Amino acid sequence: MNLKMEEQKSTKKIIYCIMAVIIIIGAIVCYRKGFNVDLQYSSKQKMIISNNTVFDKTKVEEIAKEILKNRKVKVQEIGRFSNAVEIVSTQITDEEKSEIVNKINEQLGFNISNDNIAIQSIPNTRIRDVLKPYIIPGAIITFIFILVYFTIAYHKIGLKYVLLKSIIMPIAVELLYYAIIAITRIPFGIVTNAIAIGIYVGSIKCIGTLFHQKKELILKKEQKENDK
Repeated sequence: MNLKMEEQKSTKKIIYCIMAVIIIIGAIVCYRKGFNVDLQYSSKQKMIISNNTVFDKTKVEEIAKEILKNRKVKVQEIGRFSNAVEIVSTQITDEEKSEIVNKINEQLGFNISNDNIAIQSIPNTRIRDVLKPYIIPGAIITFIFILVYFTIAYHKIGLKYVLLKSIIMPIAVELLYYAIIAITRIPFGIVTNAIAIGIYVGSIKCIGTLFHQKKELILKKEQKENDK
C-alpha cells in the first residue's frame, strides 16, 4: 500500500514538473513573440468594394488570397443586398488594392473604379481587453461563490487543503492551456477563449469530485470508529 502511494506521489510530481516546464516555455514564447492573434484582434487593414450587382464572394476570396499571399485574409459580404464585399488582411498596399480590383473587374465583368476605394487601418485589440469580458465580473464572482461553497461543504478534509486546491488548480490549468496556445501558435481568438471557459468549468468539476471522494473516505473512517 505504501509503495503504491509512493508511486502515485512520484507520478504526480512528474506531471507537475512537466506542467511547470510547459508554462515557463509558454511564458517565454509569449514574452518574445506574443500570441498568434486571430485576424479579428490583430492590427489589420481593410478595403470595401461595392457594386450595383451581387458579388461572387468565393471568387473574390480566391482573388484576394492569390494577391495577398502568406497573409491572413478574410472576405465577407456586407450591405443589405450583398452588393459589397469587405476584404481584411494584415497588410494591403495600394498596388495590391489596384490589382485586386482589376482582377475582380476582369474575372467578374465589373467596371469598379480604384479611386473610390480606400484602405483603412485598424489597430490591434489588446489581449487584456479580449479577456476582460470573460474574466470580469462573471468569472471572478462565480469563482468566489464556488470557493465559499467548497470551504463550507468540504471543511472536514482540511480548510487549507481546500483553499489551496480550489485556487491553484484552476489557475494552473488555465496557464497550461494558454502556454500550449502560445507554443503551438494556434490562433488566439473567440474559439480559444470559449475552450478556456470549458476547461475552467471542467477543472472546477474535477476539484468538486476530488473533494467529495476525500470527504466520503473521512466519513467512512469516522463511521467505522464509531461502530467500534
